[in-house]
Amino acid sequence: MRKVRAFLLPLVICVFFTAYAQSPLQPGTPIERSLGPNQVHEFTVNLQENTLIQFVVEQRGIDVIVRVFSPAGKSLGEFDSPNGADGPEHVSFVAVAAGAYRITVSPLDPQSTVTGRYEIKILEMREATEQEIKDSKSLDVAKEKGIALLIELDGLMAQIKSPFTRIKAQLQAAQLMWSTDEKRASKYFADATNGFKEYLASVDASSENYAQQYGGISQLRFEIIQVLAQRDPDAALSFLYSTVPPPYPYSNRRESEAQESQLELSIANEIISNDPNRALQVARRALKRSYSTNLVSTLSLLRRQNPELASQLANEIASKLLTEKLLTKPDAANLAIGLLRFGQPPVRRGQIGDLNGAIPPPRASILPDSQYRELLQKAFKDALSYSGPSNGNYTPERDVAWNLLNGLQQMAPDVDSVMSGGAAAVEKKLTEFNNRNQADTQQFQNAIANNPVDAALETIQKAPAEQRDQLYLQLAGREQNNGNITRARQILSERVSNPYQRRNGLMNLERQEIYRAISQGKIEEALRIISGFRTARERANILSQMLNQFGPGQKRANAINFLEQARGLLDPSLQAQDQEQMNALLDIARGFAKYDTKRSFEILDPLIDQFNDICAAARTLDGFGANYYDDDELNMESGSSVTQIMQRMSALLGTLALTNFERAQVTSERIRLPEVRLRIYLDIAQQTIQGVAR
Repeated sequence: MRKVRAFLLPLVICVFFTAYAQSPLQPGTPIERSLGPNQVHEFTVNLQENTLIQFVVEQRGIDVIVRVFSPAGKSLGEFDSPNGADGPEHVSFVAVAAGAYRITVSPLDPQSTVTGRYEIKILEMREATEQEIKDSKSLDVAKEKGIALLIELDGLMAQIKSPFTRIKAQLQAAQLMWSTDEKRASKYFADATNGFKEYLASVDASSENYAQQYGGISQLRFEIIQVLAQRDPDAALSFLYSTVPPPYPYSNRRESEAQESQLELSIANEIISNDPNRALQVARRALKRSYSTNLVSTLSLLRRQNPELASQLANEIASKLLTEKLLTKPDAANLAIGLLRFGQPPVRRGQIGDLNGAIPPPRASILPDSQYRELLQKAFKDALSYSGPSNGNYTPERDVAWNLLNGLQQMAPDVDSVMSGGAAAVEKKLTEFNNRNQADTQQFQNAIANNPVDAALETIQKAPAEQRDQLYLQLAGREQNNGNITRARQILSERVSNPYQRRNGLMNLERQEIYRAISQGKIEEALRIISGFRTARERANILSQMLNQFGPGQKRANAINFLEQARGLLDPSLQAQDQEQMNALLDIARGFAKYDTKRSFEILDPLIDQFNDICAAARTLDGFGANYYDDDELNMESGSSVTQIMQRMSALLGTLALTNFERAQVTSERIRLPEVRLRIYLDIAQQTIQGVAR
């Protein structure tokens, strides 16, 4: 994991999620919701014993994760397919006991600021067949075998030279063992934390390799802190303070301090429920180090436990912000807007009900009115003070001013109550920003949005030459969305001058048509479109993407027929001809794993031998344009083509272990590299212990 690109941790590491009232889920009654940052939507469905239920969450502009809980509160799995922010998340299970099952839907990425929509609906709810009941019960047997396999991995872990591979394996094993063998899990976790400290002590920050190592060190440290914070927040703080890595060579002090503050606050949020005073101390320390929007999340949690302490912290944050020049400090400006929005006086805050329409009772403001007004005036004054350079060049202050103005725009009534005509001044300034950058292009955007196709084409012809291709792509996208596929294809073929953009535009059009056909159950049409792609590589690439959209909401016979036809679109050789075909074959095998494990293994077996050959070839090529190995072991986190194959293969074997554990384990033993076998065994253990296919 050492040779990865260095990065800074995301701005928000631990986020407070807002749960909404439960909504009953009924067959034949889809429910559509808007889902934003920090939200968790809950649904319930009443099931009788041995009832099979299949439901789908259709994502529309937001990537979600679906969690299911039994009537006793036991987690039945987390579901997220690799289809991004659009497409279905299919979930099915057999109810082992009668009662109310709880389903939650939340953003996959807790750091995302995206708001999107989704629809949840039941596809099927019926009495399970004997085979389905048997398969469901076999998950418990597979779980026992997964735990046993995990216990057997001690010797294999000891063989691993790479500290990153070994520590990550110990950390994953600890997480999987907490609920069944806390003593062994604690031992794994202690080994992981001690191993990390030993490795960190050996790091040479002056080495030319340190820039590559830094990303892996930061990520692994973050993962350890996440696990530790949930079980022993004080120990997490101790680990945080004792494992600060040398600074990243290409970042400044402000960025490093912000990263440490964000980690501190993520731990403080875990402490609040048991020791709000201690959490306040940690938050104060983080505030001294840097500004972080995580402080608003901490304030929200702290106010629930101790409103007085929350007010103290809010007062200290506001007092410090009032001394800053916000335009020169983006983090301070973002925190100021976050604090103002969170601290709006209840009498001026718009009352928004929950999903059932209930209006929550008003709460006392977290800031004194005088201090709130003073901070609002400062944000207003600083935002309007930005004029920009006379030559129109970009400056960092411009982005800060833009963010401040957008935040103030959302608080227009408060702005007017503090500064007469303030909201109008904010709107005027925003208009100036827009006019400065969009006056020349607005007419073209309006034409694309509102004019008939021929009129829009005439308008685009008047645009600067360097803008036309992008405008044609937008117009083609509009026509595709309106169902005029032929005209969209014509615009792309005849109007887009850049060959690369034209080809990508046409492929994207076909790709969307494939997804549309799949969503409508027109599998034959989707396969027909794929068969028209020019090269085997293109067909393989789109097949992999298509298979990720192909959920379990299909009858077994139809699914098998589709998968066999998909296999027929590839080269007939048992082994892959290139990377794209390898991915497609593994994805087809993963599709078969849900319906016909024997066929899945038939496709996988020749690829195991080929993967061993690829690893041997990569060892020969190591250092000649690519670095596949570290310390004579495959670099598991490098993102190379070899590790991408390994990750797909590992996930597939974990899925197959749910139904045929012994054969999945025997197949895994054919992998020659011990570090890869360890990764696969952990994947098998994870999927069987959690009872959910990846």
